[in-house]
Amino acid sequence: MEALLVVADPLTRDLVKVALQQFPGIQVTVGVGYAGVDLARSRRFDCVFVGDAPGAAGVTKLMRHLRSFEQETALFALAGDGEVRKLAADKSTYDVHSFLTTPVVLKELFAAVARLVERRSGPNHRAPRARAALR
Repeated sequence: MEALLVVADPLTRDLVKVALQQFPGIQVTVGVGYAGVDLARSRRFDCVFVGDAPGAAGVTKLMRHLRSFEQETALFALAGDGEVRKLAADKSTYDVHSFLTTPVVLKELFAAVARLVERRSGPNHRAPRARAALR
């Protein structure tokens, strides 16, 4: 499983990266800002983690940018507690798999990723469509 991590705060980014690496078979790629999200244009990721500091506005922009060209990837949004409440209003708009508050609670992160892994390995999971060639 391929994960893309686009989180501005270096401490949060490192924590999430190390946590994801605890799952066998998850490969983590790290990017920054819009350029990081753009990595999903040329490479298939099973999940993308986005987080920007400060506030929810940056996270919303990154989610909007990702969803402008990629609708199938599971999306995780990271933000402070107050910002997560604001972002939750956009859950269906951006098809967000999970919201995680920062500072990240490892138990919540592991539970959210485990749900994704279980869903992706279950009998009802459809394989993602192949990525079209870049223009």
